[in-house]
Amino acid sequence: MKSSAVRWRCYKYRDFYTVIGWVYSPVLDEWVKAEFILDTGFRGDIFLEKKLYDSLKLYLAELPVRTAPVAKTMAGSIPLRASITKFRIAGFNFQVKAYTPLYGYGKNLVGRGVINRLTVLLKENVKTCIKMG
Repeated sequence: MKSSAVRWRCYKYRDFYTVIGWVYSPVLDEWVKAEFILDTGFRGDIFLEKKLYDSLKLYLAELPVRTAPVAKTMAGSIPLRASITKFRIAGFNFQVKAYTPLYGYGKNLVGRGVINRLTVLLKENVKTCIKMG
């Protein structure tokens, strides 16, 4: 008999609502674990620190420059690089578009492109929970 109990994967609040995710490198054929900030202001799938993006060798599977958007920030426009990869979080696997800045460092973010496909619970200043699939 299957249990009807809802299972959640929760992550401790660390000045931001954060989660642990796994990013796939199609070049290296391996998964890398990283901490991500939930960013509802970012409409894309995931944004990676340049160092992580480069260590996964995603630049070898990069989309043409003309298809990568430009991020509009308070400081101005920032050209981005992008590639298609896989992202795993709380038992879910997604094909995603991963972005990183052409210049600068960036941060690891999970945007609305992924968040909108999950059931997420944010407990104020305590934790982030994702309903498991």
